[in-house]
Amino acid sequence: MIAPSVEAVAEEYEGKASIFKMNVDENLNVPQQYGIRGIPTLVLFKGGQEVERIVGAVSREAIAKVIEKYV
Repeated sequence: MIAPSVEAVAEEYEGKASIFKMNVDENLNVPQQYGIRGIPTLVLFKGGQEVERIVGAVSREAIAKVIEKYV
């Protein structure tokens, strides 16, 4: 549902931020490890630590605004 927005943000921030998608059906332990209860969930890490989380379908602009705080 938000894949096009995530892909657009990944292109926009190429070289500034690394953006990865994960299929939770293929990685069943990761949602539990990070306490993810809803899909889609975007988790931002900086220096290996979670700094922010976005839950639910949001626009490309909303994703970029959050990333911009940390790059």
